[in-house]
Amino acid sequence: MKPKRYNILYLDSGSGIGGGQRSLLLLLKHLDRNRFSPLVGCLENGMLAAEVRNTGVPIIPLNLPEAHDKGHKVRRFTVGDIIGDLRQISVISQLLQTLRSHCIDLIHANSLAGALIGGVAAKLSRVPIVLHKRYATSYGILDRVGEKLVNRVILVSEATRWHFAPRTKQVLIYNGVEIEGFNVSEEEVEAVREGMNLSCMDVCMGIVTRITPEKGIHLLIEAMAKLKNVPKVKLIVVGGPYFLEDTAYVEKLKSSVKKLGIGDRVIFTGFRSDTQAIMALLDIVLLASIIPEACPRTIIEAMAAGKPVIATPLGGSKELVTSETGVLIPPDDASAFADAIAALCEDRSRLIRMGKAARLRAERFFSVEQNTRLTEGVYKTLLEN
Repeated sequence: MKPKRYNILYLDSGSGIGGGQRSLLLLLKHLDRNRFSPLVGCLENGMLAAEVRNTGVPIIPLNLPEAHDKGHKVRRFTVGDIIGDLRQISVISQLLQTLRSHCIDLIHANSLAGALIGGVAAKLSRVPIVLHKRYATSYGILDRVGEKLVNRVILVSEATRWHFAPRTKQVLIYNGVEIEGFNVSEEEVEAVREGMNLSCMDVCMGIVTRITPEKGIHLLIEAMAKLKNVPKVKLIVVGGPYFLEDTAYVEKLKSSVKKLGIGDRVIFTGFRSDTQAIMALLDIVLLASIIPEACPRTIIEAMAAGKPVIATPLGGSKELVTSETGVLIPPDDASAFADAIAALCEDRSRLIRMGKAARLRAERFFSVEQNTRLTEGVYKTLLEN
């Protein structure tokens, strides 16, 4: 007998495309369509909706509350956040109608905000709900409410585990990447090198990310100023601001580069579509986050590209980077970054060894195929037991 095909509703409250949305898009791409039929509930005119439509997956327009601020070191959620959510509580009726009209078998919430609203609808409809916990900071009482509403929690690292919740309710599944997509040709790499006016003798370091203060890019600028005596070192900053408030930070970074006299050693590329070729160009990938990140895609993509990583040991980063694949340094320490960069630049054989070990680690733990099959396993446990 042919197995049942289940309808899965994915909920995402983001207005941009960050790591969580990119991970969701990969999951949709590799999901077994013979067993699962996906639909995505999100903001109708958001960036995610446009990307999902390109995959052919149906969109369900929903007025989901935006994700709460997790970038600030102190602010996690406020009374204003909660009031804003309550004002949008009418989305529950939208969800209930969607669950009925599309015969939804399971909800997969890609954020806590989605899980809080989706969890209420799931309880009322007796539909199981999974929270993909893609954050390592605390939301206090909202975390505890969310835990009560969901049936399973997919953790993207041990750093995201709820220690107050049963371990049996939480499943560790690291983010995945398309490993083979990082097998970039020399021609593509050389085209990127020429486009950036770089020499084959340059030592290229870089970060590929959304530019925002919590990413600590200002520390990398400071580190570059301390490396003036290390020849041929270049810093490539790939990405841009998603939100208006981050635009000022980008301008501040560029101003710092000018004041420090390192304009010839730092390149801001803005958003690029050829990030895999850029990863292949880099000798070292950097991540200077000053708050815990759950499972930084920058790190696993660097590993897939066979590149060593220098990162801060916050959140999931300390699980991803080993002594064989990179270097972990204290947060908020530009001097430590400069020292780690200089040490790798001076030891080319170590740099190459780390890159090879990184690729092997990516193949073993961070393939999108493994990520997808394990996620489907969570679905089957809830739907078939």
